[in-house]
Amino acid sequence: MTDPVAGVVVVHFGDPEPTLRCLASVAADGSQIERRVVVVDNSGNMDPGSLWSDARLLTRPDNPGFGAAANLGLESVDQDRRCSFYLVLNNDAMIASGFIDAAAGALEVGVGAVGGPIQDPGEPSRLWYAGGRINFLTGTAWQRRSAAAALRRREVGFIPGTAVAISPQAWREVGGFDTRFFLYNEDVDLCLRLRRAGWRLLFEPRMVCSHALGGATGSADRSPLYLENITRTRLLPFRSRLYCVYLGGIHTLYNSLRVVRLSARRFSDCGPYVTAVVRGHLAALRSLFS
Repeated sequence: MTDPVAGVVVVHFGDPEPTLRCLASVAADGSQIERRVVVVDNSGNMDPGSLWSDARLLTRPDNPGFGAAANLGLESVDQDRRCSFYLVLNNDAMIASGFIDAAAGALEVGVGAVGGPIQDPGEPSRLWYAGGRINFLTGTAWQRRSAAAALRRREVGFIPGTAVAISPQAWREVGGFDTRFFLYNEDVDLCLRLRRAGWRLLFEPRMVCSHALGGATGSADRSPLYLENITRTRLLPFRSRLYCVYLGGIHTLYNSLRVVRLSARRFSDCGPYVTAVVRGHLAALRSLFS
């Protein structure tokens, strides 16, 4: 029986420093599992000489998006020899020691993907994710944040793409990330497709990582890039046309209120933010008829 191999893909965008910290955490993980690492550079500004010796660099300055970059990275990491499991990381995530061993142990038969507690690096006691599900009433992901929930290994309905371990068999069966998603909600879509195919999603308390939320895309400050893309992709993960029409109505109301709030809060500089929401929402509605 061959020793397990973790295929690790880090999708880089923006400042190289968070990516280097992410890679350092992968290298420092004391897990006894070989790791094969690929960095997909969507900015074209990573210096190959700055990477640790076991990491390879794929440069894509055309920026195909997060999901497409992750797909490319996993194709590359699996070229020479099949990996036992995959690990996809945001470049602003840092894994704790033991994360990789925990991921390998949790990917048992029938489990398609596994994730664990995601902490705020500035305040580790504050959790950003402690398990979650898809709220079908609103068509959005709902995440638990309590410390008690972070202690229980259990089946969940949603795992963020921030730090997710995936079964190669499950990945190949569903075709990886859908490249229609440039940014945001590709993880919602992947989780739904895994579940439709009969794969279970697990929350594993020992898979601890931290996530500097919004470091590359400005999501913490609700940047125009964030607003347009989170809005544009809201309806894409769902199948039923009738259900998507229902969600279109829900999100029309929500985004109308968001425009009002943005106009009130930002006042003189609200233009780029309002434009981003409107442009994203119109693209989402057009997707209903494409």
